[in-house]
Amino acid sequence: MKVEKYARWLTNDDIIDITIISEKNKIKKFALNYRALIKSVWTEIYRVDNYHGFLHEQRFWRSAEPIRLDSDYYLPISIIINKYIKIIMSNYQTYRELYEGKK
Repeated sequence: MKVEKYARWLTNDDIIDITIISEKNKIKKFALNYRALIKSVWTEIYRVDNYHGFLHEQRFWRSAEPIRLDSDYYLPISIIINKYIKIIMSNYQTYRELYEGKK
């Protein structure tokens, strides 16, 4: 099994951690974690992954409970990854404001 980890910086205080686990050149699992530097502490704000055997997101401004994403389940994993990176990039400021209680 091969584990790849990347970081995509959005700002100096906002980052997406990308983890991809593959086997025989096929993606098996992935995780996208949006974190923000809040009061000098890196804080997890949003996560989407297919760990636990199903595709789900976690909106930490509401709860750590997973929210199933069944509508995207049958898409190829590479498309899901790219889709949610774009979603995070478009919405990270709103996610952060929601986490900080500004919305």
